[in-house]
This record gives sequence, structure tokens and C-alpha cells, in this order.
Amino acid sequence: MTITSTILGLLAAALFAAAAALQHRVTRAVAQARGDTAGRWLPVLGTLARLLSSPVWLAGLGCNVLGFVAHASALHTGSIAIVQALLAVQLMFALPMAYTRTGHPPTARDWLGTAAVCAGLVVLVLARGGVAQTVRREPLPAVLLAAAVLIGVLLALARSRVGRSARTALTGVAAGTGFSTTAALTVVVADQLATRGPLTAALDWPVYALGLSGLVAAILAQEAFGSGSLPAALTAMTVADPVLSWLWGALLFDEAPPAGLAALWTLTLAGAAIAAGVALLAYSPTLRVTAGASRTP
Repeated sequence: MTITSTILGLLAAALFAAAAALQHRVTRAVAQARGDTAGRWLPVLGTLARLLSSPVWLAGLGCNVLGFVAHASALHTGSIAIVQALLAVQLMFALPMAYTRTGHPPTARDWLGTAAVCAGLVVLVLARGGVAQTVRREPLPAVLLAAAVLIGVLLALARSRVGRSARTALTGVAAGTGFSTTAALTVVVADQLATRGPLTAALDWPVYALGLSGLVAAILAQEAFGSGSLPAALTAMTVADPVLSWLWGALLFDEAPPAGLAALWTLTLAGAAIAAGVALLAYSPTLRVTAGASRTP
């Protein structure tokens, strides 16, 4: 894991956080005007025309595109598990954005959550930064199938008559699953481009799977934004993405999985610190004020 990939990962997190804030504001307002759609499959698809006509939503799309470029560059030079974990700082970047919109400064709880996430990420980078990376394509179809099944189950549960918060969380986890497979496919395609050239990559199926995975994840993210608050949606994605990316990375890219009790304990403590920090930030009063303010387009 290089300094360059760490900086690019943090830049991607900042751009994705800005995109989420901009797009949630519009998508949630459109969803509220549409009325209750519980029980329907992906009702956000019926609002795409309105979303695409919003300058604010399109500005968020631009941030997403720039974020993907930074993210892909980070994945090409660093470990997928660590790069995806760095995206957990999206909630940290959401704090100054919330302050800008509402005038409410971050609380002690916010700073404690920020410190926990930073500490967990430092431990994770130190523990896993030296693991050699390779690309094993053989398990890739099984990984994609498992992710597709998981997304289907989560959407089926979200479609049932669960509460709005649960629906947002389930859809957010589904979106995080899609983003994790998109990250894995980005590593595979980038490796193909570097070792075999663009023509070979264009004639092979992973590049098309990458496009499909990215599209599905983006649609699911908009569905999560439309169904509830930004903290609920962003937290679900932020937790699911690095957890599943760690699993895909261990199966596809790590030459040596974590071995030894000390390594496992270190990774467990790092994950616990990140999860605790994300939980504190997710239920931050600062972000909840922003969630309430986002009802106005």
C-alpha cells in the first residue's frame, strides 16, 4: 500500500461524500413528492428523467465520475481491502458539509467517531499494507454469483413490508455489495489493461461486467437515497462495502491470507474501531440535522 494510493483513496472518499450529499438532497425530495412506494421493485427507476434534469443531481454525478477515476487509480496501486476501508471516511467528510449547510458545528461525539475511524484505518494499513497482491480470476464468477444472490435477497427483504429505516438500510447494504464487486472488477480490468493491453481487455467479459456492476450499484444507491435519510443510507453502504471487499480481496488478490492469532486479532480490533466510529458518526445529531434539511430540493 503506497502513499499515493492512500491519498487517492481519501480523495475518492471526499468526492463520493460530496456526490452523496448532492444527490441525496434531490433524490429524497423527488421520492417524497412521488409518495409511498413500499412493495415496489426499484421505484427510483421511474424518477430518472427528473433526476437527470436537476443541476444539483448532475453536479453530484460529476463528483461520482471524478471519484471513480481516483478510486480506480487507488485500486490499481493498492490493496482492495485497504482502499475500500478508506472509503469509510465518507461519513467524516460529511461533517464539514453538514456544518456548511446548517451552521451546527461538529460535536464531541463526532470527533470521537472520527478519531475511532482514523485509528482503525491506521492499524489496518499497518497490519495489511505489506501483503503481496496478485490476480486470480478463477474464483471471479463464483464471487459475482454470490454477490448477485445477496443483492437479490436484500432487495426482496426491502420490498417486503418493513419499516422505512430498515428498507433504507437493506437497500444501502445491497448498494454496498454492488460497489464492492465493482471494486473487485476494477482491479481485474486494470490488471488486464496493464499486462495485456486495451484490445484484449475490450474483448474479455470482465470489462462489461464492470460496467453492469457499476450501473446496478449506482441505481441501488439512488434507491437508498430516495427511501430514507442520508446517514442511514450512507452508513449501510460504508459498512457493507469494505467488509465484502475484504472478503473478495482475500479470495481474488491476496497472495497470503492473514495468518496467525496476532494478525487476526489486529484485524479484528481495526475493524471494531472502524465500525464503532462509523456507528457514532451515523447517529450524529449534526448529520441528522442535515438529513432533515435535505427535504427541500
